[in-house]
Amino acid sequence: MSNDKPTGWVFTNPGGVYSESAQGRVHSGQKSVSLKDGSAISQTVTVEGGCYYALSFFARGEGSQVGLNATVTFLTPSGSVSGGTLTVRQQDMSSSNRVFIYYQLITTAAPADATSARIDLAINASGSQAADLDDISFLTL
Repeated sequence: MSNDKPTGWVFTNPGGVYSESAQGRVHSGQKSVSLKDGSAISQTVTVEGGCYYALSFFARGEGSQVGLNATVTFLTPSGSVSGGTLTVRQQDMSSSNRVFIYYQLITTAAPADATSARIDLAINASGSQAADLDDISFLTL
């Protein structure tokens, strides 16, 4: 974390992204990242063409009207190619304190000429509600 935000990520609505350390709002370690309604984080990572990838994370809602979209987009010299999308609708995410749900997205095979992948995690919620995300991972299968 740097300046109360996760390092290595780009933020949409930086004012709505912050680290969280309160009891019941961290899955493991000392902090999670919390994203308020309309906020998103993204990161671009190097990939190998032809491989499948798994994006996984733990999430919980800080409120009962919280949803999220997780997407992986492969970047090639000729443009962007969808690798997959995971959508959690509002009211389908756990909002119980200390109860994180494990989510996993398995991508399609990366195009042969893929050089990198962009990971996007976006929150849609009512009012000032937020989502806590922790243990975000992107691995080759």
